[in-house]
Amino acid sequence: MAAMDALCDMTVLRHESADLAWELVQGSPDPRLRGYVHGSYNGWTERTATIMRRREVAKIFIPLIINFGPRFGVLSPGNSTGAMEAFGSFVAGLHDCAAITEADLTSHCVQVNLTPLGAYRLLGLDMDSIANRVIELDAIMGTEAGRLVEQLYEARTWSARFLLLDNALLDRIERGPAVDPRATAALRRLGRSGGRISIGAVAEELDLSRKQLIALFRRQIGFGPKAVAEMIRFDRALRRLETGGEALSAVAQDCGYYDQPHFNREFRRFAGVTPGEFLAGKSVQYL
Repeated sequence: MAAMDALCDMTVLRHESADLAWELVQGSPDPRLRGYVHGSYNGWTERTATIMRRREVAKIFIPLIINFGPRFGVLSPGNSTGAMEAFGSFVAGLHDCAAITEADLTSHCVQVNLTPLGAYRLLGLDMDSIANRVIELDAIMGTEAGRLVEQLYEARTWSARFLLLDNALLDRIERGPAVDPRATAALRRLGRSGGRISIGAVAEELDLSRKQLIALFRRQIGFGPKAVAEMIRFDRALRRLETGGEALSAVAQDCGYYDQPHFNREFRRFAGVTPGEFLAGKSVQYL
């Protein structure tokens, strides 16, 4: 059964059963990281009786995993071998379809979800270079990655770790490349429309050609604006389904899908399962 505690500005969620025990600690990033970090910091520990495999749906953020435990298995869309790869601390670029992760019997990590433009500035690389890929953190940050992992692990308490994260991320922002304000404006416009505005209209509003807008999105976000709009539409539908209580046909219509088959196809692409299978909880597999 899950339990919740409040600890200063942190929230602690716990669950314990015969086969599964976990604790999730959520903390608020420094306000200066608004626009760069999506949601809360997440500190995670987990113990399972068997290996756990999860289907990770496509999200409109970039997960940064700082790992203190065994390596994670990941099967990402950009992996042409079709085999699980093992990663320690890593970054997962934007994915336009579902990925599979595999956790050993114990997990211990911190997850920071970066906004697309936050990731561009914090990681300091063109985002299309990591789209549909998972990259070891030291391949991006060099020796700085190892020092960060060590400092966070040795801090021991989650409050101290989250403070260290604040400082590390703020430092990288100072050193990172500037975000093009047109990319910010275009992404915000797509978000406000739920991914339903035409790409031509967005380009016209920003006095850009479609070709210029596509190049800007690929460099600073990871995918072209059409794919990003589709991800925003899927994310909106996913949140509606997670809230519960609505008919699938109503969600599909309200989120801008042509019909139910169109909704099913797009949902399967981004989630790896149909909407009905998602609602039935077919996202976790015990091995």
